[in-house]
Amino acid sequence: MASGFIILKDGRCFARRWTGYDEILKIVIKELRELEGGKPLAKWLKVIIPNDNLTDEMEAGWGFLDLESDEWISRKLDLRSLTKENQELFWEAIQRGKINLNYQGQGYSILSPDYFQEFYEMCELAEKGEPPMQLTHWNKLADPCNEQNGPGWKK
Repeated sequence: MASGFIILKDGRCFARRWTGYDEILKIVIKELRELEGGKPLAKWLKVIIPNDNLTDEMEAGWGFLDLESDEWISRKLDLRSLTKENQELFWEAIQRGKINLNYQGQGYSILSPDYFQEFYEMCELAEKGEPPMQLTHWNKLADPCNEQNGPGWKK
């Protein structure tokens, strides 16, 4: 059952098990740290996935208990809520992550390249402006997003 959701810029949704969601974001974080201007976004994304010392009592699949804030963090990321610059950095990190995962395999990430490939294909279709219902895990587009998340927004 899907418990991690990434909504792409065109409203299509990647919906998979929470472990895959976490691993995809770990790949993105790893790549963002190497990109010029990517560290603030990497730091913000790190907060929305659990750290490695998470106990079973703190894990719910759909989310996890963050000990610093004492709040439950949902495993849902709407890329439309990021600044345009951060959306571009996220896409660049995905592209680099695909190359590194295919080249380095398990030494790079425990995530299967085939699992990542489906997410990559969704991102690529969204970037090309292809019809969002062509490849999505939901039977409808996500509701419009008016949130502003992540670094870079002018307050």
